[in-house]
Amino acid sequence: MRVREHLRLTLLVLMLIPNLSSAAIDILVPAYANPCCDGGPVMWSSLISSASDPNRNYDLHVIFNPASGPGLARDANYLNDLNSGPLADFRTVGGITHGYVATGFGTRSLDAVKADIDAYLIGHYAGYVDGIFFDEMSNDLDDVGYYQQLHDYVQSKQSGATTIGNPGTTYTNNTSGQTKYSLTDYINSLDTIMTFENSGNEYENNYTSFPHLEDLAPEKIAHVIHSQETWVVSLLDLASTRGAGYLYITDDLMPNPYDALPGYWEQLTTDVSAHNASVVPVPAAVWLFGSGLIGIFGITKRKRVALARC
Repeated sequence: MRVREHLRLTLLVLMLIPNLSSAAIDILVPAYANPCCDGGPVMWSSLISSASDPNRNYDLHVIFNPASGPGLARDANYLNDLNSGPLADFRTVGGITHGYVATGFGTRSLDAVKADIDAYLIGHYAGYVDGIFFDEMSNDLDDVGYYQQLHDYVQSKQSGATTIGNPGTTYTNNTSGQTKYSLTDYINSLDTIMTFENSGNEYENNYTSFPHLEDLAPEKIAHVIHSQETWVVSLLDLASTRGAGYLYITDDLMPNPYDALPGYWEQLTTDVSAHNASVVPVPAAVWLFGSGLIGIFGITKRKRVALARC
């Protein structure tokens, strides 16, 4: 068999391998329970324990929300005056933190939002926050500039800090009929967009994707599923197929499904690790398969050089 035919066979087989480009997934937890009380102590001790697991095969992110935002002063239940507490402990063992900021679907004043950003990045929690989570994100293209400004402001305060926005839906609007901002501008206005926040039933049966959400880098998309009574690994597989790079699934219920970790937290983390261990990026797969063909058909170094000149 000729060398070129070997390569054609390689490409043909790769096209037939399912889920070859399945992406790795990190866990993003809206941790809206204060470490002081109710479900908070168990939630935060479990998060710290999971982040410290040397065998985990994912990054563990939390969104922390001291007072529907940063509050007027540091909450000692998260971080005391000696810079000790669950927030510090979580980051020390490799956890990644995002401060919660509400945006009122683009109606909250930029000055108020920027004041919250300052509180996290250069104020109460300076040095302990890796990014900002913008809740109540508008999905109207007319508001793209609002979020672009917020992203740039975050970068001006802490270069490299991540920005996540939560419209909670894949749908977008353009109520004014404006032409300044495109769908691409919308998806790129922040580092990551949470394009789903709803129940497991809705995720399985009523999720709708759109072309501007296809073929994006996984870190662009986050999905959060609540009110999912039992753990089913198919939801994890579905999220991977839909291109989500961040995922959280919980059995906790509305109106606050984020005040406790799911009863299946250990299974969720175990299965995410297993999923990520099975991911083989396409370039690596091409090399491995091509190397196998080289071995099978005895393509020598001289022939490989000749191939490079073809």
